[in-house]
Amino acid sequence: MKSINIMAAPVEQIKDVRLIIHIENKKPIELMDLTKSLVSLASQFNDYVKTTANVEHREAKLYVKEIKSGSVILDLIEIATVGALPFIENINTIVGFAEYLKTGFQYFLGNKETKNPEFSTKDCNDFSQIVNPIAKDNGSQININTTINGDVTNVLVMTSLEANAFQNIIKSESKQMLLPEQKGSHEKVVMYFDTTKSNIKADTGNRAIIESIDKKSARVIFDTDDLKEKILKGEENPLTTGYVVDVKVENVKDKLAAYKVMVLHETFQLDENA
Repeated sequence: MKSINIMAAPVEQIKDVRLIIHIENKKPIELMDLTKSLVSLASQFNDYVKTTANVEHREAKLYVKEIKSGSVILDLIEIATVGALPFIENINTIVGFAEYLKTGFQYFLGNKETKNPEFSTKDCNDFSQIVNPIAKDNGSQININTTINGDVTNVLVMTSLEANAFQNIIKSESKQMLLPEQKGSHEKVVMYFDTTKSNIKADTGNRAIIESIDKKSARVIFDTDDLKEKILKGEENPLTTGYVVDVKVENVKDKLAAYKVMVLHETFQLDENA
């Protein structure tokens, strides 16, 4: 991620650079919700600075400059050292961070022109927490603006309806990040059956567990009838045998639905005392 270069006034004329968070609430905001929102905002700012700012500015943090009456209006400033005067890097950091927030929210709300921010699970949680106060307050909205020497730039407006939609989308995205193993093909994994059907022609009723993928059992299907017969009607008892196999994970609505067995490498007797 790159910070945004701003053509601005000479350093000595840069007196006031702010990130303004304006929550237009309809109901009183629970203090814990507001606190978590601001903590998540600060966490994202710290991560942003560490990956984009010059080395000497990577310890910069957000500070509350002013709290205004009328809804919840927070003026936040960034300084590398408490008491330091604003400098040109402040503009790049504040404006760049505001654009980063905008990109994160708009991408997951379906703006196809926005680049994928490639969030981690932590990013997903932070962004969800940032808008939680308005997501819980029907009819409210959040405005994110920047100001440079009093010149205001509106960066993002998000309604409570959009915040709810964003939280639902980001929750699903986060779940998928936590379960990367439940996708695609897996080679030489150990599979053991939970239940099997005595009728070799039955297409359902065969369920197995592959603990490296999921602790719960899933339906088993086979790439070929020969492979199915070799496993289910071989010399070994399927319920007391472990199978080293290559499988494809089949998903339905982003959830594990079945294992498709592609190759059988070897078998071994399960430990009855395990």
